[in-house]
Amino acid sequence: PPPPPVRAITAMAPPHRRIDALYCTQETARETVSRVIAEIGSRDYAARQEVNDAIQARIDALKARQHELVGRIQDVAAQKQAALQQQLDEIEAGNWPPAPAEDPDVDDAVDPNVFVLCADAVIDFKIGEEDFLDKIPELGAIVEASTYASRSYLRGSALGTSKVGNLSTLWLYACDKDGERRTGGGDTVVTTFCQPEAFDRVEIEDTKDGRYKVQFVPLEEGDFTLGVSVGPCGEVGEEVRGGPFRLSVRAPTRYERLGGEDAGAKPHIGGQPHAVGLDAPLSHPSGLEFDHTGRFLFVVDQGNHRLQVYDVADGHRHVNTFGRKGLGVAEFDSPCDVTTDKENRVIVSDLLNHRVQVFQFAPRTQILHFVRTVEAGLQFPKGVCATDRGHLLVCDAGNHRVLEFDMNEDFRLVREIGGYGNGDGQFTMPLAIALRRGGDFLVSDSTNRISVFDGEGCFLRAFGDKGRRDGSFNYPLSMAVNDEDCLFIVDQGHSRIQVLRASDGAFIHKWGTKKKKDAEDAPAEDAEEGEEKPLEDPGMAKPSAIAVNSHGLVMVADYERHMVWSF
Repeated sequence: PPPPPVRAITAMAPPHRRIDALYCTQETARETVSRVIAEIGSRDYAARQEVNDAIQARIDALKARQHELVGRIQDVAAQKQAALQQQLDEIEAGNWPPAPAEDPDVDDAVDPNVFVLCADAVIDFKIGEEDFLDKIPELGAIVEASTYASRSYLRGSALGTSKVGNLSTLWLYACDKDGERRTGGGDTVVTTFCQPEAFDRVEIEDTKDGRYKVQFVPLEEGDFTLGVSVGPCGEVGEEVRGGPFRLSVRAPTRYERLGGEDAGAKPHIGGQPHAVGLDAPLSHPSGLEFDHTGRFLFVVDQGNHRLQVYDVADGHRHVNTFGRKGLGVAEFDSPCDVTTDKENRVIVSDLLNHRVQVFQFAPRTQILHFVRTVEAGLQFPKGVCATDRGHLLVCDAGNHRVLEFDMNEDFRLVREIGGYGNGDGQFTMPLAIALRRGGDFLVSDSTNRISVFDGEGCFLRAFGDKGRRDGSFNYPLSMAVNDEDCLFIVDQGHSRIQVLRASDGAFIHKWGTKKKKDAEDAPAEDAEEGEEKPLEDPGMAKPSAIAVNSHGLVMVADYERHMVWSF
């Protein structure tokens, strides 16, 4: 296989597109078709020659090995025969020692007239564990499609905003001439930064499934452009559709500013319960998620049994409402949470219908299209999360487990994680799930514990307990991890948000509690020794969900106030 390119270069992709050679008009159709037919004939001969050369090379290698093995057999046979002939001469001359007693403990007498031969007749051939006979029918493949840059596309939060010093990730989806995603790798991918010195650790990984993972670390703030070219192996690539791409790099988040005194003055959504109509406010919002660009916010409007979409880049403008109460397709009964992926899929956990529903979002028209439902024995599904490799993680709360599905393989069930209990890797009603940059994922449950698993579902560690102390919780209902690998937790029982390091659970920041009036009306919770008293905040009453985008925008749903706060 060709070596994958691993660094950026400064050469730009050629301006002409491969796809243009397949376009024609009525006047040029005959000429174009004739040219392509001739090219097919040329490739027919060349491809057949490539097959013959490849097979012949392997035949030659096998013959060489055959010659080597046969020669070795002859050598072994000659050595054994010579050794036996020499032994015979020595025996007849009376110079060969007799055979030792077979069991000296029983019979220590040695018969001077009994000898044991120095060689036997065994010469066998074993094919060994590396036999490839069964794999010969799978050797090679005839490929009738290739990657077209003008049909391929780039996805990832780094197309919005990246942070200085933080690893940023983009995904290149290689597509054929019809815009269908490729299922194999091997293309040549090259990145081109307008200022290469402003970026470090530029790496390109071929995931062998039609995707290429592009990673880099910005070194300074500013606006930059990134060109990405792709083409079949051995050919000069051309720039991916939509390029060059704009990159905005800003300083890391100052967490101490989140939830400050001016937080209540920032734009927010909703505030009036049980309203109806396209532009209606929210009723008990329970789930939040941004699309992969960070522009569109999806809000689970649980009280109205629907999903609402807002454009946060346009003053939090409401752009669409989708769904209604019911049991049918694109209908909900108390939807709970929502997640999105880089292919604009939107997945909603449909709590009381005991299923997950999948939709496709069209950013240009801002319309959602129903795709399918997933049931798989789910009972009261809550938190959902989509991974970078196209898997879906679902908190199956009623069954005290997390289910993992492969969305690339028709939502095939990959594995079941956990089970009822308080031990390592077990859950008591899992609530929320969030993904770290490296592929690990975190799961909160009703025991106020957060468990960490690797990408294969193996338990790594856990942190958190019940309490008001920093890093302790009272019902961690929702979680999100930002591009700086910081974990935002909705500590609903304490009406606050906590920010921890996702790697080890170390405390970073917190804000919010119930406002003074609510706190006076509510029964006091017993304070633990050494714990600080809760802060007073005029804003959030009962936070229920959180979402963070790469621009640093933090959105928090308030279940009791029927609104979404912006921080």
